[in-house]
Amino acid sequence: MKTVVISGYYGYENIGDEALLASIIKALRAQMTGVHIIVLSVRPEVTARRYGVEAVNRLGLFQIISALRRADLLISGGGSLLQDVTGPLTIPYYLGIVALAKLMGKPVMFYAQGIGPVNGRFGKLLIRLIGNRADMITLRDEDSASLLREIGVRRPPVEVTADPVFGLEPETGHDRKEVLESVGIPGVTGQVVGVFIREWQGQKGYKEAVAGFADAILAKGRQVIFVPMQYPADATPAREIAGMMDNTPVLVEEALGFSRIAELVNAMDIVVGMRLHALIIAASFAVPMAGLSYDPKVSDFLRSIGQPALEDLEKITAGQLTEEVEKVFNNGKTVRERLLHIREELRQKALRNSEIAVRLMEKR
Repeated sequence: MKTVVISGYYGYENIGDEALLASIIKALRAQMTGVHIIVLSVRPEVTARRYGVEAVNRLGLFQIISALRRADLLISGGGSLLQDVTGPLTIPYYLGIVALAKLMGKPVMFYAQGIGPVNGRFGKLLIRLIGNRADMITLRDEDSASLLREIGVRRPPVEVTADPVFGLEPETGHDRKEVLESVGIPGVTGQVVGVFIREWQGQKGYKEAVAGFADAILAKGRQVIFVPMQYPADATPAREIAGMMDNTPVLVEEALGFSRIAELVNAMDIVVGMRLHALIIAASFAVPMAGLSYDPKVSDFLRSIGQPALEDLEKITAGQLTEEVEKVFNNGKTVRERLLHIREELRQKALRNSEIAVRLMEKR
């Protein structure tokens, strides 16, 4: 039996990262029967129960060392692990796990990662020194590949694949009316716009823009629902925006989990999102979208699938956002057809990640 250790931002109830983990586990099991999976998690008991895996404390050094000793492969990813925007310890932590694995002679794969932004010299030095010792790197976008080359990571094989979440088969057949009623929309009386917002560096401009946009949408007889990808963190800016509005949107005030979020997105007519994985889930269901980009990863993804992104969060206006969304509404059929085609292509690329991981384990 082969053993793989997975390192990432797991156990924090961020739906995007939990969707990543679910997709990685499912893909590995589909590729290799009986594979033993150990996840580094901040809440190992919850992770173990939810996914049927072994899990250890991601902050417990001796537990990590014990897990790596048994490993046939360390997977670092997916998601945006190698960036220094969220804090100065992010890059040292994840590359520290990689360095430990390499010291033990274990193969390491960066799994569908999105690299950057990396602003500090120390972070770039660590990525260059340790990244060049990885056995395989797969990335979710071309910009990440360019950044790695710029930093000086050139030794390992690098392949641009796709976000692992695209490897999940979207579930269909759920009753739209029931799904919407479960989160507080009592009847489908028009088109539904889902908004996935988050706090970002104390900025206010985008909140005012979203409030004005949501009022304009509601005035046209459509429904607006704010959904948290990370609860309760995302519920706070949603309440703030609702407080700026003249009309009343629907606010989801609970942690939904990946499956329910996916059902809800599938029931929407359009998604307006800051959270990358809200947009990825929308693309997986061929739901048209528009993005508010707080990070290059959001702009890069939307650009790659031909969907609009508004990038200057402090300067965007309600009128600009409304105009972009109306364009998407007016071209909804064409957008859905394009997304259906793109979805299958990205699904095949996403499944390449697990194929490569299993090949690395089988070499041992």
